[in-house]
Amino acid sequence: MRKINILLVDDRAEGLVTLEAVLNSPEYNLVKAASGQEALAHVLTKDFAVILMDVQMPEMDGFETASIIKQREKSRNTPIIFMTANSKADHYVSIGYSVGAVDYILKPFDPHILKSKVAVFVDLYKKNSQLQDQTEFLRDIERRDRLRTLRELEMEGRRRYQNLADAIPQIIFRASPVGDIDYFNQYWLQYTGKSIEESSGKLWKNVVHPKDYPCIEENWKSHKLSQKGFECECRLRQTRTGEFRWHLLRVVPEFNLTELVGWIGVITDIQDQKAVQQELLLAKTLADAASETKSRFLANMSHEIRTPLGVILGFSELLMDPKSSHQEKLESMGIIRRNGQQLSKIIDEILDLSKVEAGKMDVDKTDISVLDLFEGIKAFMNLPAKEKGLELEFHVDGKIPTKIHSSSIRLQQILVNLIGNGIKFSPKGKISVTLSHTQLSETEEPRLCVKVKDSGPGLTWAQIEQLFQPFTQVDTSMTRKHGGTGLGLALSRTLARAMGGDLTVSESNPGEGCEFVLSVATGSLEKVPFVDSLEPQKKPLEKQEEKKTLVLKGLNILLVEDSPDNQFLVKRFLTMEGATVDIANNGVEGVSKARAGEHDIVLMDIQMPELDGYGAITQLRQGGYKKPIVALTAHGMMEERQRCLDIGSNDHLTKPVNRVALIKRIHELSEEAKLQQPEAKLPQPEA
Repeated sequence: MRKINILLVDDRAEGLVTLEAVLNSPEYNLVKAASGQEALAHVLTKDFAVILMDVQMPEMDGFETASIIKQREKSRNTPIIFMTANSKADHYVSIGYSVGAVDYILKPFDPHILKSKVAVFVDLYKKNSQLQDQTEFLRDIERRDRLRTLRELEMEGRRRYQNLADAIPQIIFRASPVGDIDYFNQYWLQYTGKSIEESSGKLWKNVVHPKDYPCIEENWKSHKLSQKGFECECRLRQTRTGEFRWHLLRVVPEFNLTELVGWIGVITDIQDQKAVQQELLLAKTLADAASETKSRFLANMSHEIRTPLGVILGFSELLMDPKSSHQEKLESMGIIRRNGQQLSKIIDEILDLSKVEAGKMDVDKTDISVLDLFEGIKAFMNLPAKEKGLELEFHVDGKIPTKIHSSSIRLQQILVNLIGNGIKFSPKGKISVTLSHTQLSETEEPRLCVKVKDSGPGLTWAQIEQLFQPFTQVDTSMTRKHGGTGLGLALSRTLARAMGGDLTVSESNPGEGCEFVLSVATGSLEKVPFVDSLEPQKKPLEKQEEKKTLVLKGLNILLVEDSPDNQFLVKRFLTMEGATVDIANNGVEGVSKARAGEHDIVLMDIQMPELDGYGAITQLRQGGYKKPIVALTAHGMMEERQRCLDIGSNDHLTKPVNRVALIKRIHELSEEAKLQQPEAKLPQPEA
């Protein structure tokens, strides 16, 4: 048996002699090194079962030498035992283990302990060597078995080749070194109906499409010289149907050692793959077009947002100019308000679009007074119509119900968008709004129909086809006359269908305007009166005029809001109506003030530092706080509103804050709170 190599490293000759005397054994080959450099040289040429290394050596100590040994892939797993006589043994032990030592021996050492430790690693080395030898032996057996199996397969291969080629659903052929085909499998016969005799030599080209054969012939000629395989696409005629189908032809050379003995070819039907590729190409074209449309939309959206924003910022600066007259300031405030409403509308459309794309467009339906709804729309849209010199007319065709069950907010949103578009695109003339009631069959739900006819330029049918697509506009040029986000009509149709109706274009003639038809389901009309006019019904005179009074007088309101600007604005709204307002700058401060103070109602912002509105409301309700809480947030999604209600708020109002809606809701909640309070007990008279 071969001796086991053990490396002894010590700069002192007496140290090496001592180690050699202790470990002297006929089965060990003790290799000595007087320095770290000499030890590294031995490691490069020999494998060692274990290395005994002195720590303190000149030039290169034991730690540095061990670190370099461990960096080498072949010696990385060689065990190293450090030896030291230093008194700071613990410190050296720690360093030794960090560089890869497996053990540590302090000088002077016990010879029996040293021999035992070395014997352990020698035994481990022997076992590893045996495992390697056994592994190599098994590999040798495996190689011999593989060669025998390959010889058997080679003998059987030719016999099975024919059966295998005939079994697969692909055309397989073999050609001579010069390219003459001498073999086809059975699938060729099934597909083309031609035997080997009818297809051998160059006769097979009769099956190939005439336009594809020159490409195959050119590949054959060029690759016969280079003796390299090739592939190309071609069409082959199918006998059963007579049609040409696309196939992939793949040819590889067949060698006997270095000599070319023939060509092997496989022909695969790829007609379905080509069809999928065409569909993918079409889908990519459509996706690119959609991406371009969306890019144009984003550029337009940036313009639509920045335009009113620039106006708001500009006229805000004019308001701060002390030279501005009172009339100029009033005009500036009107412009700021109008552009702020436009900016809010754009943001609402974007939020609605995100709901549509997420499949979360909800429509809350309630009972609606048709007369009140259209009276409000008429009052709202009359001003922009008059500013442009247009007439806005409302008519009733037949009779219409005075009440329907639908979404007032969404219905108003659609009508304002339709009438607003009519005003925007009509240079002169009038906008006609006609209401009617229809029910196509007894089983179908009745509908309220609204026709909006403008006197604009009209649309072609090609323009109408893309009119209700999101992100698209009829005029996408940079010189277009009219603004808009390209979302309004797409959202309007989605909302109309969500309310059981639809939005269509009934007629449009270039130069004569367009007529849009909106229909919505009315719900049950049982016991609902019908009218033939939009004129409001005469109401009985009130017995006494309402007293003009401050609506919120006497109310103490806690406003929890981190934005100083919003604090100032909301506080101004409330104090103008007689309320007293206490301010908290974050959720933590809000919870503290609500618990300590006597407030009638709490207005709670949602997004705040330290503690947000959700956490603040939760803490108050869990602590038994009973006063009304209204959440104020810029998040307008339906799920955000529901989340606020679920954790205990009485209502949810979105920013920018609508002054009228805010004051009305606070008044309603304060009145409800008064009704829920227990009646105060009167003092009992003394006996």
